[in-house]
Amino acid sequence: MARPLDIQAVVFDLDDTLYAERDYVRSGYRVVTRHLAGMLKRDEPMDTWLWNRFLSGHSGGAFDALNDQFKLGLSAEDISELVTLYRQHLPQIAPYGPVPDLLRQLKRRVRLGLLTDGFLPAQQLKLQVLRLRSHFHTVVFTEELGRDKWKPAPDGFELIADQLGAPHEVCCYVGDNPAKDFVAPNQLGWRTIQLRWPDQVHADNPAAPGGQAQHIARNLAELRAALD
Repeated sequence: MARPLDIQAVVFDLDDTLYAERDYVRSGYRVVTRHLAGMLKRDEPMDTWLWNRFLSGHSGGAFDALNDQFKLGLSAEDISELVTLYRQHLPQIAPYGPVPDLLRQLKRRVRLGLLTDGFLPAQQLKLQVLRLRSHFHTVVFTEELGRDKWKPAPDGFELIADQLGAPHEVCCYVGDNPAKDFVAPNQLGWRTIQLRWPDQVHADNPAAPGGQAQHIARNLAELRAALD
């Protein structure tokens, strides 16, 4: 059996791969509920209610649900403004502890990229706060290509491989969500690794057809082994 080609470019996902997505959600809920408390002069446990709802597995329609639960009387326009506030807030998040050192070590031997879905400027603000931009040779926000180019579309992967100057067969994608992260890179001939951290939001989603990662790393030692 032929030995796999050495990896020359490693591309990371952002949310729940380099930092805990639940921390972003908690940060956004706090900003929104503080805004509502001040605007409506209401002193109620809205933040706690939202967070408990999230922990029970319900994240969609959060502010509509909050409006109904606390009878806030918000209009559709008000809800839309809360969503914008959530997406545009400066989040209180930090990288997973070992991540900066890992990126520094990898950058000494491979090209590094970041490819992430999500609404702008939310993704840009996350990267700014995490202070990880300097570790990457290039960053692709798929939102800038169009919402139809979000994963599992292949366009972002094709673009970032070109920007990194690496053929697909020597690229690797490290992500968290088997429902969308690994479909395109698997099709393109990349190596794919699902990186597991405690309390990830999407890690246990059913894999999309063709979307199972080739390797699962439960710690950084296993990640390094999967890259070799």
